[in-house]
Amino acid sequence: MALPYTPLSLGRRIHEIHTRIVWCLLAGGVVLAGLVATDAQGVGFVQALQTWVQVLLLLAALATLGWGGRLLLQGSAASAFLGCPLWVCSAVVLGGFAVVLALPLRWSEPGSLPALWLELAVNILLSISLLIVSIELSSSSRRHRPGTAPGASPWLRLQSHRAVLTALAALALGAAVVAQGLVDLEGVRRFLVPLAMLVCCAWVAMQSRHFAGQSGRWTVLRISAALAVGAIAMLLGAGTRWALLVEQAAWSYALSVLALVLIMASLRHSLVDWASSHPARLQGEEWLEQAPIGVVRVDGTGAIVHANRTQLDWLGVPSLVDQPWTEALAPSLRGQAPDWLARLRAGQSLAFEQSIETPQGLRHFQTDILVAPQGRDAHAFMLLSHDVSMQKLMVGRVQEQQSQLVSLVSAIPDLVVLKGADGRFLHCNQAFERLVGLTHAQIIGRTTSDLGLQARMPSDWETDLRARNANTPVVYEETLQFADNGYQGRFEITKSAIRAANGEVTGLLCISRDLAERSRARKEIERLEFFDVLTGLPNRRMLMDRLEWSIIACQQRGTYAALLFIDLDNFKDLNDSLGHQKGDRLLCEVGKRLIASVRSGDVVARFGGDEFVVLVENLGAERAQAEAHVRAVVEHVITRFKQPFALDGQSHHSTPSIGVTVFGDHESLTVQELLKRADLAMYEAKSAGRNTQRFFDPQMQAIVNARANLENDLRQAIHDGELQVYYQPVMNGSGSLVGAEALVRWRHPARGLVMPIEFIDLAEQTGLIVELGNFVMRTACQQLALWAASASTQGLTMSVNVSPRQFHNQGFVDEVLGIVAQTGANARRLKLELTENLLLGDVNETVNRMRQLKEHGVGFSLDDFGVGYSSLAYLKRLPLDQLKIDRSFVSDVLSDVSDAVIVRTILALAQSLELEVVAEGVENSEQVDFLVSNGCKRFQGFHFGRPVPIGEFERLHSFPSCRPA
Repeated sequence: MALPYTPLSLGRRIHEIHTRIVWCLLAGGVVLAGLVATDAQGVGFVQALQTWVQVLLLLAALATLGWGGRLLLQGSAASAFLGCPLWVCSAVVLGGFAVVLALPLRWSEPGSLPALWLELAVNILLSISLLIVSIELSSSSRRHRPGTAPGASPWLRLQSHRAVLTALAALALGAAVVAQGLVDLEGVRRFLVPLAMLVCCAWVAMQSRHFAGQSGRWTVLRISAALAVGAIAMLLGAGTRWALLVEQAAWSYALSVLALVLIMASLRHSLVDWASSHPARLQGEEWLEQAPIGVVRVDGTGAIVHANRTQLDWLGVPSLVDQPWTEALAPSLRGQAPDWLARLRAGQSLAFEQSIETPQGLRHFQTDILVAPQGRDAHAFMLLSHDVSMQKLMVGRVQEQQSQLVSLVSAIPDLVVLKGADGRFLHCNQAFERLVGLTHAQIIGRTTSDLGLQARMPSDWETDLRARNANTPVVYEETLQFADNGYQGRFEITKSAIRAANGEVTGLLCISRDLAERSRARKEIERLEFFDVLTGLPNRRMLMDRLEWSIIACQQRGTYAALLFIDLDNFKDLNDSLGHQKGDRLLCEVGKRLIASVRSGDVVARFGGDEFVVLVENLGAERAQAEAHVRAVVEHVITRFKQPFALDGQSHHSTPSIGVTVFGDHESLTVQELLKRADLAMYEAKSAGRNTQRFFDPQMQAIVNARANLENDLRQAIHDGELQVYYQPVMNGSGSLVGAEALVRWRHPARGLVMPIEFIDLAEQTGLIVELGNFVMRTACQQLALWAASASTQGLTMSVNVSPRQFHNQGFVDEVLGIVAQTGANARRLKLELTENLLLGDVNETVNRMRQLKEHGVGFSLDDFGVGYSSLAYLKRLPLDQLKIDRSFVSDVLSDVSDAVIVRTILALAQSLELEVVAEGVENSEQVDFLVSNGCKRFQGFHFGRPVPIGEFERLHSFPSCRPA
């Protein structure tokens, strides 16, 4: 978003437009003269061009005369023209008047005495006017410097200034020349007056550095430069037409600048007059009150007489009337108020930025202070403020981004240089500073030749030229030597031209990259691509490539090789107990031991996680010999693992499970098939008790395939409804039915009835047990709800087995309660049978879930009690209702004294804990008698009935059929 125009920025814009118009008019005159008046000697062209310049000169003179006269006639223009008194303006007007009189004589009587006199008068008047203006501006600038005491009146200051001597000397010289004019007026006009003008212009140029404002400085410099050009033309031209043409063009330009300044001064004066004569309109106009700029009017004493609504809203105050004018300034600027007030009373305008803390937060303003006399108050002024907070914010963000970009470029190890279109350095990073041995300040703004870097960068100039003319980046190589440490290397240098929207080249971007560094980076990339970052061993990708090559080599040579798949036992426990840092240390130490256990040509790779793979090659052409060699390697590895690993001063024991597969002898195998074989053998080793090895056997693959097929069939069975619920009766001591246990059976379409022992473990491992268990739970609860509808069966209980994975599932409690609610079953008649290995998990979580269900009436039974991990502490904590004595104790209770003692102990313990006991696996009446005699009241086993479908179950126990619809 563009910044709004201020009076000062608008003035600069008008000056820019004026310069372009003048040059266009002069260029247009040259073209016009060339078109309409050209002859062989070029005389007609010069005459036409001279006529054109004289017309421009006349227009500029008339504008100077007219606007200067208007300014003189305005009532209070004492400080309207460049901060100078009216007599300065009068001198300028007289100069314009002299030009207006001189031009007709130039046209009608060229070279006549009156024309020469008027030309002389014009030069003298313009020179003196320029001299006086520069003296006044210089004095005013010094007067308003901080710490400078105010001086006397302008006229007394002018008299006391040393430059007055120069002015008086110029006047005396002019008078002397006039006195001698009757003798040699031509010599005076051609030599003395131009020399005097050059001296005057030079002195003005020297004094311009003391001017306070840029606008006044450039105005005076432009006028003095134009007059100096005219004076030089008078000296060197010797009265030629071209000299006269240049002189008149210089006059035209100087007068056009003066006319422009007079126009701006007169317009500003008119605006001030209008403001002072219409204060009510300024205060009451709705447009001003609602204007997006802040307006504050101040009287000559420095008191605020009015502030518009925008200004008051910004400051968050109801009124500023009668407050000091400094209330409209930021606190940090109020110390400059006395100096600013003095400059305002001298007729100068001010422009600055300020930041003020407002109720809306910190805001930034562009403020202009203009002299605005009101009535008899000649020292009144106005403050106009524009809110530029958004622009400042955007600039701040851009600067922040630039700073971040500079920081980023500085941190790049490559040499980065930005040049301008002229070849000067605009920016460079620290790497380039190290190359040339210079600081950033010494480099910026200079060229390669300025810094004497041609020998260090011999191709720089030529490649800069190529890059400017090329549409694509220029890339070349060059040997560079660093000045700071003497390092010398081959660099790849890329130069790209930076172009503007119009295609013009505005700069060059040069990036130099060390080829040695690139080579190191390439090697590092290869290392990261093919080697494990933690252990430094070959990674999975490199292993796959090497294994593929090894398969081909074995096929071609007819030899054997072996693949060892090694997994660390219980590595997760180490990570959980000692932390990942020590786990990483262990992996590194394992890698070292494996390398020490094999030959130098064998490959030890980290496959991922805690898995390692060893490729043992060149085992000969006999399979038996190859297997024997590999067995020795494996035993050597296991032996080395028996030594503890030292991890930061602590000893840790770790064991491996190793799967081995031997391949070769023209076998056509893929890499994936080999890895799969070794992986299967490794899992067999883990199943065999860990810390051992197993060689791949084709039977392993058959088992795996059968297991995979069984898993697919089980998934399909759950989906197709092939699962059925069987019920086994639970009896009391008198032989009456008191409940049933729901047991799942799978009626396979091809294999027939499949018992749970064949698929429950698989379901547990694959997660299918959750869906399977929910099916059994829902079916059993539906049957329990049906039994509750009949008087003969409403007292029966239903026991349902729950696996550890199902119990620890996140939504288990909600799932059970939802099934009970949906089926309408009596939760108090439902018993969930838990196995003892469920207690291996978080006991607190287990107790919490059991209590949640217990609150809704659900009971719990501990299945297979006595063969698992139960302890008296667990029995005390768990909210159990029942214990089920494992069938392994009941089956030999009559023949094994130990089993009899265990059964009696369990019964006594349950009685002490007030728990109900169910004896499983009861197969004859003698076992029943023994159990009853020792206090057992619930029985389950083939003696009372096998698990059967619900129809047969109801028929066997002679009660009305109650089956789910």
